[in-house]
Amino acid sequence: MATKELTITLSDSTLEGIERYKKFSHKKSTEDAVTELIKYALTLPLYFKDFNWEEAEAEADKEVAAGKVKSFNSVEDFISDLKR
Repeated sequence: MATKELTITLSDSTLEGIERYKKFSHKKSTEDAVTELIKYALTLPLYFKDFNWEEAEAEADKEVAAGKVKSFNSVEDFISDLKR
């Protein structure tokens, strides 16, 4: 397999995230961690690549804060509510 060298500039917070992943995944080097993360990102379906998770989380937080949530005592109660 041919390889090419690539130089990239990353923010400190991104590098910290990569280092956390490296430790979590027991990778030997930062380069190994970055390579694995890039390969993973390239295999994600477009839906996940384009989905704005931060916006969705903010919207969910607003719904919770507005009390637009339900709690259930059992799975059966939850399913019953879905059927209404």
